[in-house]
Amino acid sequence: MRERGSGASGLTVTAAVIGTVASLVVALGIAAFLVLHVTGSPEQAATTFLTDWQTRLYAEMDTVTVNAPEGGVAGPLLAESAQLGMRHLQLTLGQVTQDGSTAQARFTATVTIVTGQVWKYQGQLQLVTQNRTWFVNWTPSDIYPGLHAGQRFVLDAAWGPRSPVLAADGTVLSSPRTIAQSPSLQLVTGNVVRATAAQAKRLGVPYQAGDPIGQGGVEEAYQQQLAGKPAVTIRIEGPGSRVDATVTRLPGGPGTTVRTSINMHDQLAASAAVRAATTTRPVDVVALQPSTGRVLAVIERPGGFDRALQGVFPPGSTFKVVTASALSGTGLRPGSTVQCPAQVNIGGRVFHNFDNEHLGATSLQTAFAVSCNSTFITLATQRLSGSTLTSTAATFGFNSQPNLGIPATLGRFTTPHTQVDLAADAFGQGTDLVNPLSEASMAGAVEDGTWRPPKLVLSPAPKQTAQPQQLSSTVLATLRPMMRAVVTTGTAAGVGFQSGVFGKTGTAEFGSAQNPRAHAWFVGYRGDLAFAVLVEGGGVGADASAPIANAFLRNL
Repeated sequence: MRERGSGASGLTVTAAVIGTVASLVVALGIAAFLVLHVTGSPEQAATTFLTDWQTRLYAEMDTVTVNAPEGGVAGPLLAESAQLGMRHLQLTLGQVTQDGSTAQARFTATVTIVTGQVWKYQGQLQLVTQNRTWFVNWTPSDIYPGLHAGQRFVLDAAWGPRSPVLAADGTVLSSPRTIAQSPSLQLVTGNVVRATAAQAKRLGVPYQAGDPIGQGGVEEAYQQQLAGKPAVTIRIEGPGSRVDATVTRLPGGPGTTVRTSINMHDQLAASAAVRAATTTRPVDVVALQPSTGRVLAVIERPGGFDRALQGVFPPGSTFKVVTASALSGTGLRPGSTVQCPAQVNIGGRVFHNFDNEHLGATSLQTAFAVSCNSTFITLATQRLSGSTLTSTAATFGFNSQPNLGIPATLGRFTTPHTQVDLAADAFGQGTDLVNPLSEASMAGAVEDGTWRPPKLVLSPAPKQTAQPQQLSSTVLATLRPMMRAVVTTGTAAGVGFQSGVFGKTGTAEFGSAQNPRAHAWFVGYRGDLAFAVLVEGGGVGADASAPIANAFLRNL
């Protein structure tokens, strides 16, 4: 009986054990099922995270991230990009190690920072499963190992020697010695100054107050190229200004030179001519090479705003070059008979010649040479339309936007819609505006036969959008003898120009009826050299500007 009882008890225990084991097997089976049926893989989650980070699809990163900061991962990642001045980011997934429901994914980050250097480091992501899906478990150390909340990257830059701005022959234009020879060169080169806090902020990372920067001219326009790459130290700071770690030091590199088209011989010749001028009025000069458009000399006395390249002034009678060009398309030639009365009435407005000069019947060439306003007013209103004069002006670069590498502007011409406006524009006293750069390029077009966009920076050459414009043989056959007559028998005949000089004088009136004033112009060319001289408020072009042009040519 005892044996039977003992046997029954043993069967009960065995059954209990079997039941417990069975439960464990079922539990393990469920766990295994859950592990084996997690959506995706840690490799896939890490790949998505890194790919979206690299392409800045921050909102997409949030879909594979848990424990992200409020507002998502965009905030800290954008802050990192701004702190480093990040230009480019490349992320490459490395080894992924899984331990049940957690994993670690190594990656390589290659960061191109604002100064052009490349910082390469190894990072690591922590991954976990939630709801049978793999996620990156966000911490700031995902950005860089050891980075904590409240910390930030800081760049310190140590700038090396700055590269120079050169003339066409290699002369260092930016040197104090060269500037002393012709102070106007600073219009081209600009200056190197210590950055203010506002300037450093505007330039961005890694600039700080006190760093050397270009101000104006080539020095400012080509700051990055001339300054080169500074030696950069990347640090981790914060909270506050505490330095927590120095991450890396990246070596700097020298800048590269910027070569301009300035010809020192021409620059010094023009500078000497302006320095010797007796006028006390401001003087602006530009000389260029018609066959290439290269700016050879830029002079301004006194300095200040770059009026030679960026100023706007009425052209006065120098615009008759454009008007005569348009008139040649109507059949007029230098020998054509025209009228030159003392004054003409157009639409109720009376226009008059300088000193009310009148010639009666004369040739177009003589009217151009002595600058008869009434002739060109009458012919323009009888033979031309506003659109015709606009399109002709465009062949001389008006309304084009040149790219010299530094700020510059060309002539501006607004289409006249009334006879009065057309009359005023025809002799340069309407809304048409120019400066010595545009005037020199206009004269150069007559010499070469093609208007070419002026160029100043040769290397690295900026992209030029303005296109050359070819002048017709009819235009050239009309303008060339008439511009020669200006200096032989016309308004500039008494200046004493040598042979081979072609030009046009201009007296551009401005001011009020109570206080009339005039800018003095002379534009012209000799051989492969075109030039424009403006004496601001100087009066008559033949008296104020032409002698400076003559002195310039004789200095060459």
